[in-house]
Amino acid sequence: MRRRTTIAALAAVLSFSPLAAQAAPASADGGTSSTPRSVATSTSSAGVDPASACGDLVQLAPVLSSDHTPDGKQITPKPTADGRRVPVIIVHGWVSYDTHSDARDHLFSQYVDRTADPAGGTGYLLAQSQYRSSLIGMLQQVPGAEVYTFDYSQVGSRWVTDPQIGPKLSQAIECLSDSYQQKPVLVTHSMGGLVARQALSNNDSKGRPISGRVSNVLAVGAPNNGSDSAQMIASALTIGSEIPLAGLPIRMLWDYIGQCSEQMDATNTTCTGIRAVDAFRSSGGEALRTGSAQLAQLPWWPDNVKVTAYVGDIQMGGISLFGLNSPRLLDLGDLLVSVDSAKAGSQRSRQVNCEYGIISTKSAETGLVRLMLAGQGNSVEQPADLLSSPCFHEAMLHETTITGDLQRDLTEVLGANTAWHDPATAGEQSAGATTVSAVRESR
Repeated sequence: MRRRTTIAALAAVLSFSPLAAQAAPASADGGTSSTPRSVATSTSSAGVDPASACGDLVQLAPVLSSDHTPDGKQITPKPTADGRRVPVIIVHGWVSYDTHSDARDHLFSQYVDRTADPAGGTGYLLAQSQYRSSLIGMLQQVPGAEVYTFDYSQVGSRWVTDPQIGPKLSQAIECLSDSYQQKPVLVTHSMGGLVARQALSNNDSKGRPISGRVSNVLAVGAPNNGSDSAQMIASALTIGSEIPLAGLPIRMLWDYIGQCSEQMDATNTTCTGIRAVDAFRSSGGEALRTGSAQLAQLPWWPDNVKVTAYVGDIQMGGISLFGLNSPRLLDLGDLLVSVDSAKAGSQRSRQVNCEYGIISTKSAETGLVRLMLAGQGNSVEQPADLLSSPCFHEAMLHETTITGDLQRDLTEVLGANTAWHDPATAGEQSAGATTVSAVRESR
């Protein structure tokens, strides 16, 4: 058991490294090459541009000229067949960002560049010439989707109950549902799923449940029951710091991280420059651990909102030779969130698996191919290793199966009735009123 914990904790530490590479959020319009957009007015708020009306809460994601359709054409967002446009709100995870730009330094904006192996195995990194779009670009191709980003990075180390996180998302949902007279769809990653849970538990400005204004949540890697890996690391550091004499360096490190976390919570500035390390003992970082009191108090998914979970499972295998297979040694989930935690509370789920054998014909073959292709970089498709796994917590936002499922699921959701009418004024509107009807001049 100790060996399993050590391996999983080590894997989780390694998995934090991509977060360190994320730059500070760019301005909404800085460095972005995009197609101009004009948003039609809604019947409930004539003459009001929803992107402007709700601009203090969410940002309408630009259509990047560097994102394309599968056949290489420019993305041109369109309404649904019956003329509707529906707000889709992107909610990022802990100590992450979400401002869509050509810099592509935010997870939802990065190219879809890897694929899990449906036949089992490590998965593949795509050749750069195969890149077509980011996940946001893929969602913008869904008829009716008006993609907005909700960014709370200025308080990203805090817990979801902070007024600038869950409660602010509630305000954004209310504003967009009023503006479009459609129920928004939430697309979340990691702690963004918990942000959604908190937001959906609130009431709107008229005392009615916010959950009545949302149709679906599409949740990637949501730690609904917490992160086992985060808990393992915290436990290992706590136990190590208590060892007489030998634990002194660990104790000093633990205290230093605590000071950095206090600084992150207070001013959103880092000590080490690695946000996941600086915020590890922050209010949000501690709450994310399995078994935390904060998670126990967080309201569950409301019954009237359909939740779809998108899950990664990195499986560490044993021996697989000559037709003989030993049991898997470890099921690591996506390295940060277990399969059970990601699926908890969902009505349906989509899952990708990545298998890494200790001794196996498959691992030998992929290792040989990787060696032969060494040095060719992004110019050629090649097998992924553990640290670039398509099933990793963050990489799922760039994986072809998961992103393809997300796009199809969103198409299904927006193809159904997503209309929302204020109960106070519903009698004044015809049952079949089109909510956002004017045609955009350009985007």
